[in-house]
Amino acid sequence: MQNKSKSPPGLIIAGTHSSVGKSSLAIGLMHLLKRKGYKVQPFKVGPDYIDPGHHFRACGTPSYNLDTAMTTPRYTKALYTDAMYKKDFAVVEGVMGLFDGASPKLDKGSTAQIAKLLDLPIILVFDARSLARSAAALVKGYLSMDKKLRFLGVIANNVNSLKHEKYLKDAIEHYTSAKLLACLPYKPDLKIPSRHLGLIQGIEEKDNIYKNWADQIETHLDLGKLKKVLSIKNSSTASIKMPLRWKSSKNQKRFTVGIAKDKAFQFFYQDTLELFEHHGGKIIYFSPLKDKNLPDADWLYFPGGYPELNAKALSKNQSMLKDIKMWNRSNKLIVAECGGLMYLGKSIKDEEGNSHKMAGVYNFSTTIKNKKLTLSYRELKASKSIELAKNLKGHEFHYSDFDKNLEKPLWKEGNTGKSFNKADGFRNLNSFAFYTHIYWGENQAWLKFLLKIIEQQKLMKK
Repeated sequence: MQNKSKSPPGLIIAGTHSSVGKSSLAIGLMHLLKRKGYKVQPFKVGPDYIDPGHHFRACGTPSYNLDTAMTTPRYTKALYTDAMYKKDFAVVEGVMGLFDGASPKLDKGSTAQIAKLLDLPIILVFDARSLARSAAALVKGYLSMDKKLRFLGVIANNVNSLKHEKYLKDAIEHYTSAKLLACLPYKPDLKIPSRHLGLIQGIEEKDNIYKNWADQIETHLDLGKLKKVLSIKNSSTASIKMPLRWKSSKNQKRFTVGIAKDKAFQFFYQDTLELFEHHGGKIIYFSPLKDKNLPDADWLYFPGGYPELNAKALSKNQSMLKDIKMWNRSNKLIVAECGGLMYLGKSIKDEEGNSHKMAGVYNFSTTIKNKKLTLSYRELKASKSIELAKNLKGHEFHYSDFDKNLEKPLWKEGNTGKSFNKADGFRNLNSFAFYTHIYWGENQAWLKFLLKIIEQQKLMKK
């Protein structure tokens, strides 16, 4: 029987700021709990594609993003409950610092908001390098910022000696109510390499990094101190009819979607894949790097990724590029986001300034030379001149930009809550391309609009 008085059990790994070791700690804890027999469900706060890939490698379960800037709190809670179906324990990796999000004055999009929304306790991680007594002031500030938050304790990362550890413990536990749960020594060999969009992808990492991090945490973190939260097993959602986040729809028309997936294209949400399947979709993965031809599908989805790092290899696969161009000329449906947009353009210019020919569906080229970060939540309003009537939410996170662009955008773009003074979203026949990574999950209208195009195409063939 389900215990309705308790939320699905779990905890949040939050940081004082970025690069304090949240990912390594969360990944290590996931792997450690898995090998101790827990059915672990990983989550990531915010619009992140890379960390969830490492979560999957660490515990063998797809990770979900929790983001209250792109979705409503109701949807976020439903997603969490759905994901926790028949799971024992959730490990949620936070984003940036605990209170960082979409607003300087509000919780929106922050790890703190997720903690309160899901009623989950927090382990706060801080970088102890060059800190002694001041660590107590740092911790005290975080504990006093929002009294509605529950803290299990704090973990100090990059501690350089036993003397340093004792100093930190004495200071923190004297000046604050927090317990110092662990002090992790600095170990550069356990660091996951990074590149311009964050950590290297999970598919590129070796398995031993996850084991080594689990060993590190088991050595320095007394799981007995977490006994109260870890002792709750099999209490979450076994009797709930799933899913909660979408209504069951009758008379579904089956469709097949071909999704680009390889080292160049990896950035899609687990939530999006499940949305496709919920609405009757069969997913076929293909590789623009290795496959010579497109799959037999009703439409194609090119998500974001690293086409700029694989531009030479993508350009060499001429048969794939020709197939894509013919697909578009046949008026068949394509959706592309960020890296997918770059791939559907005329060319990609790499960091050395070398230009690599791409699919040429659109009359624009992109470049990574002289890269500059674009990072923000986005709202897209459809142009009144066309019958799209689709307002979309998502985020931009890229270092590339247009080199030449002769295409007319069909959506007005603005930062969440601000004026719409930019533009994004292009259409060529039934091909749609965005620099914005669209959040599909709560916007079923967008998917239904695309499925209507597919149905029209099928009727024309009859």
